Amino acid sequence: MRVTYLRERLRDIASKVARYVAVVDPNALTLLGLLLSVLTPVVAWTSRSSLLAGVIASVAFLMDALDGSVARLRGKVSKSGAFLDSVVDRVSDVAIISAFYFLGCDFLLVYAAAVSSLIISYVRARAESLGVAGIDEVGFMTREFRSIGFIAVFLVYHFLGVGAASYTLMLLLLVLMVTAVQRWIYAYRALRD
Repeated sequence: MRVTYLRERLRDIASKVARYVAVVDPNALTLLGLLLSVLTPVVAWTSRSSLLAGVIASVAFLMDALDGSVARLRGKVSKSGAFLDSVVDRVSDVAIISAFYFLGCDFLLVYAAAVSSLIISYVRARAESLGVAGIDEVGFMTREFRSIGFIAVFLVYHFLGVGAASYTLMLLLLVLMVTAVQRWIYAYRALRD
């Protein structure tokens, strides 16, 4: 209940902000978010600045939050736009998570976080394609909260260093894995019934 309420509040905020950028094509926002996401690990690798990488990732996540709201405001919701957004979201997640490796986090930890994030999205997409309703509301680590979690890792790194960031990423990984399992069980039960 609380998670759903928080998600609705975040979406309300995105809708209000979207009014100010509604002149921009929603697909352009999606592609700008992709560009910034791919830039995040490059900045982490070349500058070793978690703060700068985190700011770039935050703007990328903001573009992701706004593109759907702008599409709805402009009446430009389409299947091709939804498909583009979905694919870009997956690439963006992996790109942003990979930045943690370039900042010094363990490769296996970063790899596990990326895989877990992808599994959450895959389980949702596959379940919805099979007619399972409501799976988007299952588990804590929805897209919005994954984004907030990744930004938190950048901030922890900036203020407390790589060790604390690694522990934060471990905690995030645990919640990602729990969410993936929760969604799998939910979908499996719904399909078995």
